[in-house]
Amino acid sequence: MRHIKKGHIFLLLKILVAVALVVVLLNSGQLDFGSIVVVFDNLNYFVPALICLFLGIVISGFRWWLLLRATGNNIPLGTVINLQLIGSFFSTWLPGAAGGDAVRGVQVFRLLNNGRSTALLSIVTDRVFAMIGLISIAALISFFLSAAISADATVFEYMGLLKVLVYLSVAGVVFGVLGVYLALRFSVIGYFPAKVRHYLHPFGVTILMYLRAWPTLLLCWLVSVLATGIVIIGMVTIASIFPFAANPQITAIAGVFGNLFSVIPITPGGLGVGESVFSKVCVELSARIAPFATIYFSFRVGMLIVNIPGMIVSLFYNTAKHREKADSLSRIQ
Repeated sequence: MRHIKKGHIFLLLKILVAVALVVVLLNSGQLDFGSIVVVFDNLNYFVPALICLFLGIVISGFRWWLLLRATGNNIPLGTVINLQLIGSFFSTWLPGAAGGDAVRGVQVFRLLNNGRSTALLSIVTDRVFAMIGLISIAALISFFLSAAISADATVFEYMGLLKVLVYLSVAGVVFGVLGVYLALRFSVIGYFPAKVRHYLHPFGVTILMYLRAWPTLLLCWLVSVLATGIVIIGMVTIASIFPFAANPQITAIAGVFGNLFSVIPITPGGLGVGESVFSKVCVELSARIAPFATIYFSFRVGMLIVNIPGMIVSLFYNTAKHREKADSLSRIQ
């Protein structure tokens, strides 16, 4: 017992919570494992959906490449896409979504001789843009939601939550930019101890680089919307296979909320959490009972499949070869 790490205990607790949530979903009839096989009988829908899910990963890799370039880290796009596929594989197949980010961080650290701090912080920024993409798509879908919901649907709480998320996102950007400006204007960092200044310096440098490259940030936002949108299209396509599925607009908004709550580190990969939230939103907006969680679980199966290429890339990835490419690109530029 003395050798058991605290992280292992937390992981075990997360797995137990995931199992408990899945059992609850099964017992309540919200999740039906038996009906999932229907997706493999409808490959004319499932294959296009898988293509959408895979494109979402690739487009997200392009966003990360843009963020790296904004901080002066000129890594070849092909290398960044490879690392994105590897990171997505580890996030999907291994317990704990942060595992994929850790793998990306380690590999990008090995690639670079300079700018490692800003490159590592680009992974955090990439995560932020992924969240902004989800919220943006949810806001967009909400304009078309009123025509799809049942007259008995409980919609106000979701619209209220969505407004809060949008306001928080805008406020976070505004206060972040204002905070950086004030910190620079009044040299606030100079009041901190030397050790603290040492750790804060990479953050300050990275933020300044991003502020100077604001057109790239706007492009990253658009890319985030595209990446999230195409994944949601894949989810709606999967839902269309099931006869009990809600309207596409309801499925889309439920998918966004399911993905948002899956990010919360309650269970490994949000297993059980995403399904529960997706089912709850579908039930309340469509005002009827059905095994809606089955749709989200099928989406999760689809994500497992489209991340198999990431496993193959990780097996054949050659750090030395990609580092040589990165060095060659840096010398040219």
